Amino acid sequence: MITSNDGIHTLHHHFFDCQSKPKATLLIVHGMSEHGGRYDAFAQFLAEQGIAVATYDQLGHGKTANCQEELGYVHKTYPVQMLLRDVVRMANLLKQRHPQTPHFIMGHSMGSFIVRQVLSQHSYDFTGAILMGTADKNPLIKSLVPLFAGLNRLSPKRPCHWAGNSMNKVLNSKLGNVQSASRFAWVSNNTDNINAYESDPLCGFNFTHNGFFALFKIMDLALNQDWHADIDRHFPLLLVSGKDDPVGNMGKGIDRLQQRLQDNGFWQINKRLYPNMRHEPLHEQQADMVFNDIAHWITHHALTNHHSFTNQ
Repeated sequence: MITSNDGIHTLHHHFFDCQSKPKATLLIVHGMSEHGGRYDAFAQFLAEQGIAVATYDQLGHGKTANCQEELGYVHKTYPVQMLLRDVVRMANLLKQRHPQTPHFIMGHSMGSFIVRQVLSQHSYDFTGAILMGTADKNPLIKSLVPLFAGLNRLSPKRPCHWAGNSMNKVLNSKLGNVQSASRFAWVSNNTDNINAYESDPLCGFNFTHNGFFALFKIMDLALNQDWHADIDRHFPLLLVSGKDDPVGNMGKGIDRLQQRLQDNGFWQINKRLYPNMRHEPLHEQQADMVFNDIAHWITHHALTNHHSFTNQ
């Protein structure tokens, strides 16, 4: 049993072990309104490639939530801190299971912003990181933080339907003339994936005022141009996005993020922009290409960045 840093919830988790000593490990931090179980196929694939994986459901998500009413609610007073500390807790447990092994971390969407904040303080604990379905700076986010801070104080557990609906409408509008009956069309170009997402009771739920406060506060911190100030410029980063992902501004935001990092001295920055894919490359029809690219990247950097973990 793994207890969250809130001292109340048990973090639902899954370790995917290899048949022999792994060449690397990967901790996966899932996105908003989903859960770690959606990464099972990817994690099993990596384990078969010699990469041990850990997934878990964050606070307010999946089976970590004790009831339906807790979905989208994180922690009244310290939601951001609890999310970040749980990542560190899971990372340390994975490291204990596989000492003297290169350790990687991957965050998708909301998880990518959480991972950025973890890296800003704990990058030395990892050999490299993957940011998937991420974004570049957005000036609107800063104005949303005080609004939702106030709503969190007034009614933290109230589902915020208008914010969720507005977000879906804005993201769908960036798809242009795409015809879809789903409010989650922006999530995937794969109809089967959208159907599975919509039929999963642990996906697509509305965040509460508290959940949105946590999301926008984390984004505000993670999109700050100085988030990487204390990260070693040799640190390997892989940016993964669908070229048709509205969150990444249809690839333009990912290009800007890569350029910004390179301008700040980072030289091990790789980027994978996949045509005809939207927000969830791991669930598109050509997901096997993404699986293989990530496995190859981890394997390469596990071998070439040996110095970063030999003393751990």
